[in-house]
Amino acid sequence: MEIREILAELEYNRGYFPHEAVQEAIRQKDKIIPELLRILENAERNIHQIEEQPSYMAHIYAMFLLAQFREKRAYSLIVDLFSHPGDTSDNIAGDFVTEDLSRVLASVCHGDTTLIKQLIENRDADEYVRNASLKALLVLVVNSEKTREEVMDYYKSLFRGKLERENSMVWNGLVLYSSYLCYEEVYEDIKKVYKDGLVDLFFIDLEDVDEYISRGWEKNLASLKSDRHYQFVEDTVECMEWWACFQPDKKVKAKPRKPLETKPKRKKIGRNDPCPCGSGKKYKKCCGSIEKRG
Repeated sequence: MEIREILAELEYNRGYFPHEAVQEAIRQKDKIIPELLRILENAERNIHQIEEQPSYMAHIYAMFLLAQFREKRAYSLIVDLFSHPGDTSDNIAGDFVTEDLSRVLASVCHGDTTLIKQLIENRDADEYVRNASLKALLVLVVNSEKTREEVMDYYKSLFRGKLERENSMVWNGLVLYSSYLCYEEVYEDIKKVYKDGLVDLFFIDLEDVDEYISRGWEKNLASLKSDRHYQFVEDTVECMEWWACFQPDKKVKAKPRKPLETKPKRKKIGRNDPCPCGSGKKYKKCCGSIEKRG
């Protein structure tokens, strides 16, 4: 396939996953990288137009492929793309933000966390984008590109003044990722966060914090290493081909960019409810635990 043919296949969602085009893009990596970077530049320049085109997906393919290529030039472009206020990030990327943005950022930054930290501290950015950026730091630790101590020190600075004390997904993530790291030095800070009502108890409660810390870093690290959400992007096909919007047997009416949105909705399970698998354990101790999330 010619580069122009590949790009044409990747521009919009056509109801199927374009295996041949993606595989050709990977085979022609050196030729297509400049075009993928240009797609991200144009997406930033025309972001509000993209919001109005839910089937446009070129920027999503570009981010995954550039992450797979570990292309550092994509780093600032992706950060700029997700620095917009309001619902813009959700409108242009949907569940990509919660599912894959963290590993994409980690894949392209090569250990340089400057821009990731700027995004975390950007009060105007979407709270889920900021949380994904927090998670990207943990991804770097899991993949040995940053030390546990470096990230823990930064998390501590957020607890102690760098992060505004307003209830948001950012605090949920900060408490969760600090717990995974078994960062006992901020335990009193965490308790104060709960006292101030900054964390959603459904997302993580203090009992969960105690559990993760008591497990120890080595056990948590082993669990995280087996979870695809904490790995670098290695295979764009594997990351995307399963999305519901590419399944021809499903009549998808939701935005194609939101791969998880089209799955059948299940009744919301409380963290302390009996696990639906029938084990007799609480959900958070069974299928909702860290070991089961991969």
